[in-house]
Amino acid sequence: MKIILVGAGRVGLYLAKKLTSEEHDVIIIENNPETCRRANEMVDALVIEGNGSSQEALMRAGLSSCEMLVAVTAVDEVNIVACLIASKAGVTSKIARLQNTEFTDKNSILKQKDMGIDFVIHPEEETARELVWLIRRTAATDVLEFAEGRVQLVGVRIDRDAPIVNKTLAEISEKNPNVLFRIAAIFRGNNTIVPSGKDYVNRGDQLFFITKTESVPKILNLAGKSEEKLENIMILGGGKVGRLVTAELEKDRSINIKLIESSREKTVKIANVVKRALIILGDGTDIDLLAAEGIMDMDGYIAVTDDEETNIISCLLAKHLGVSRTLALVNRSDYMPVMSSIGLDAAVDQQMITANAILRFIRRGNIVTFATLRGIDAEVLEIIVSNDAKIANKTLKKFKLPQNVLIGLITRKDQVLVPTGDSIILPDDKLIIFALPSAIKNVETLFI
Repeated sequence: MKIILVGAGRVGLYLAKKLTSEEHDVIIIENNPETCRRANEMVDALVIEGNGSSQEALMRAGLSSCEMLVAVTAVDEVNIVACLIASKAGVTSKIARLQNTEFTDKNSILKQKDMGIDFVIHPEEETARELVWLIRRTAATDVLEFAEGRVQLVGVRIDRDAPIVNKTLAEISEKNPNVLFRIAAIFRGNNTIVPSGKDYVNRGDQLFFITKTESVPKILNLAGKSEEKLENIMILGGGKVGRLVTAELEKDRSINIKLIESSREKTVKIANVVKRALIILGDGTDIDLLAAEGIMDMDGYIAVTDDEETNIISCLLAKHLGVSRTLALVNRSDYMPVMSSIGLDAAVDQQMITANAILRFIRRGNIVTFATLRGIDAEVLEIIVSNDAKIANKTLKKFKLPQNVLIGLITRKDQVLVPTGDSIILPDDKLIIFALPSAIKNVETLFI
């Protein structure tokens, strides 16, 4: 597929790498000369220096023959105009990253179709949704939903005294016959392992379990974790993400929220959005302020300022002061693998969340859900098996899966099944597949 990508920031570069690796023909338009140079060095794609809202630049990129345009610059108006021009030129699919939700509000004068946009991604809304998920699932480092919410993939960090330490995956399954689950991956050190039953669990491993949603508490217990009800939460940062997280969490009237913001102007804006949260004007890295506001009585701490170093440092400070659950907004993917080793419970990368949402749309069709796990070299797909798929109507033991590919669970109508060698894959089955990036092309070839 020929795809024009407008904007080569972190989201754009991440998308370009993914799409070129899958042999799409990608043309990048970027206004900043230095960013163009970096894109040329990092991605095997044609890079055009120019304004993404310029008809001339878009025509130079081959607009008349492209099938998709993805506009992910930091300027909403550029993304909208690029999609509008693409729509008038007959481009089939147009995707825009928009920060201002007014453009897609139900009362907006301009509707999404008027702007020629087929799919809109709001980064802050997606990020807030993930943070709320993680704060509610207190023992998990990652939570992903599949099969209309019936199945979850849960990341868990294994402590030294966990009951499954030094046991093989086969032993763990044998000792828990009444719990439906599959360990889809192990992240150890800086390596991602697609495991077999012979692999051992070591302390410090990060395990990724796929299970029924109602079985998640059993899985956490099996891993030596327990879910705790968080009743007192402190949030640092009153930007859009902070406001959205606060507004969602305070719907639960059992949760008490304190929100710290250093900008007086932002505190006024926050007061117009939230209802019950206590808003505090101050510096969230000031230990005296945190102590005065009762941080040692907090169950959870969420840092979502625009400065990721501030987020990390304040979370470490909160952890030092006894807060059991800390979450940080981190916008550099190279930070993600070290988050656990320095003491953070979980971190969220807004740029990766944005890119994943766009990739889900691009890969729509038989791929129901697509996600990249933060900080590890792995991808999870929920795929509907087509009638013509090579694996359809075959048992798994007679069909050798590619290396670094694992089928986590099968959903078949109302059933959720753990695959075995004797499992027959039927057309219309939904498979939750864990794979390393190098194997994604083989996955699509086999199942679609």
